Amino acid sequence: MTNIELATLDEIPQTGNVQSNALYASRLQFNRNKFTLIIVEKKQITLGNLVGSGVFEKVFQGTVKDLEEPSPMPVVIKMLRSNASSQQITEFFQEAKFMSHFRHTHVLRLLSICIDKDSPWLILELIEVDLLTYLRESRTFQPSDSQALRLQDLLAMCEDVARDCCYLEKLHFVHRDLACRNCLISSRNRENRIVKLGNFGLTRDIYKNQYYRTRGGLFPVRWMASESLVDGIFTSQSDVWAFAVLMWEIMSLGEQPYSTRNDFQVIEYVLSEGKLPQSLNYPPTLYELMQH
Repeated sequence: MTNIELATLDEIPQTGNVQSNALYASRLQFNRNKFTLIIVEKKQITLGNLVGSGVFEKVFQGTVKDLEEPSPMPVVIKMLRSNASSQQITEFFQEAKFMSHFRHTHVLRLLSICIDKDSPWLILELIEVDLLTYLRESRTFQPSDSQALRLQDLLAMCEDVARDCCYLEKLHFVHRDLACRNCLISSRNRENRIVKLGNFGLTRDIYKNQYYRTRGGLFPVRWMASESLVDGIFTSQSDVWAFAVLMWEIMSLGEQPYSTRNDFQVIEYVLSEGKLPQSLNYPPTLYELMQH
């Protein structure tokens, strides 16, 4: 296909030496020539409905033709606004670089990238909705409704995310921002539903009210382990802490962790070895696992 170009990771433009805030690669152990990014032209893309918007980014549904098949392919298009800084553009390309490494059923797939004159566009597989929204929407269902979430459904979601985390750990990646807002579901249909980890690096803009701002940037303190709060240390073990909080989110159908405390109080509470309470949907054995 003459209108599709392959670019290796080293050929993607850079505008500075900025480390991604949401996904930290502690050690890259990849064949850099093995994974390439498909470059598509803007004329191949048709923008549809706006599905998300923040101060620095916009997310659309749309289609791309001549990507993996001749017919238009439904996708999600993520783009920076025209007023994005050079640092934000660099982090945008960093996200593309990181995602180009991932090949896993439970990790959102980056299909291609469009190098627009104003800003780059990321072309991602189409996913219905983020997990946080899905969980909160499910609160309106009656137990007799076919779409009502059962305990087995919630446990399956936890297992899907655990598979994501295991995969990233094997690649020596530390995510640093595990939370339901950063997971997506492939379908509302129980038989086809898969939870995927996605949004590596850009969700802080849309969900900025769930991050605590300091001079060093925005931090998801309600999902952070004590060593991350005190010393800024992020490891696979701090991801395990965040995964436990994510489990609590799932079992509580999307409640905000430590909802009765402000950010300062959350930090003090966690540093004093405080833990999240057991929610109504939490089986005792699962809650015990979460506390570990």
